[in-house]
Amino acid sequence: MKLSLIPGVLMLATTVAICAEETAKPAAKKPDAAKKPAATATTKPVEASKAAEKPAAEEAAAPAAPALAPELVKKNTSYGFGFQNGRQFASQVGRYGIGLSDIETAEFMKGFIAAMSEKAPEVPEADIQAAMQALGTQLEAREKELATKNAVAGKDFLAENGKRKEVTTTKSGLQYEVLAKGSDKKYVPGKEGEEEGKQFMVNYRGTLIDGAEFDKSPEGKPVPMTLNVVPGFKEALTTMPIGAKWKLFIPAALGYGEQRRSEKLGPNSTLIFELELLSIEDAPASPQGGGFPIPAPGGEQGAGDQ
Repeated sequence: MKLSLIPGVLMLATTVAICAEETAKPAAKKPDAAKKPAATATTKPVEASKAAEKPAAEEAAAPAAPALAPELVKKNTSYGFGFQNGRQFASQVGRYGIGLSDIETAEFMKGFIAAMSEKAPEVPEADIQAAMQALGTQLEAREKELATKNAVAGKDFLAENGKRKEVTTTKSGLQYEVLAKGSDKKYVPGKEGEEEGKQFMVNYRGTLIDGAEFDKSPEGKPVPMTLNVVPGFKEALTTMPIGAKWKLFIPAALGYGEQRRSEKLGPNSTLIFELELLSIEDAPASPQGGGFPIPAPGGEQGAGDQ
């Protein structure tokens, strides 16, 4: 498990610049009414008459939004900047298993404000680098311990879960429980390479064996997925009938193995998904310049993607 990038990532994250949203483009000006061509002779008089009869209320400009007090503007934008950068920082360091409990918030803010003010750091650079290296060593030991713990817990959980009559265990070790049978139609593989031209419209929710949720599709908005997902998820997509809903129990070996994907998704995690396959469709053509126009599921790295 390589953690050599941790010092660099932490240094980058603590000095990340606050980026403003791209300013909206001004709306195109409407052509001058005086320059519009006159109605042709085929225009019906009644239609022309109705077009000219615009209520005064429609022509009246919409009332301007009340101006915010400068104090409120400063307060809310400051919170927004902090929230955005906190979310970005958490995403950057969470993949190494770093959480809020690893951060001394008072010192974090001192460093953040010093960087924004372009001041010299109060702590010497050499001391910061030494501390970062020590943290990397601590995290590596912690990850190895957690990987062993998760592997044992996952093995015990799957052994007991597999005894339930509702659960089917495949040759690969994937376990699933049928919640809704669906239709008699399933994925039909084409020639080699053709599977990339399909997308699977799904609803899903991912949890760990302790019930902690780590990912889910938006409520009421099915997510398009390809087969570029972890092996256990791919096996389910290509096996379950269209319209079916399964509960998947994916061993770490068919998931992310020893990889940590986020603060919640640690090494050797056993994954549980409620997966509903709504349809299988031809995928849209790739945009010019390459890339597949299918978003990864979820907000944390995409729980099913590789």
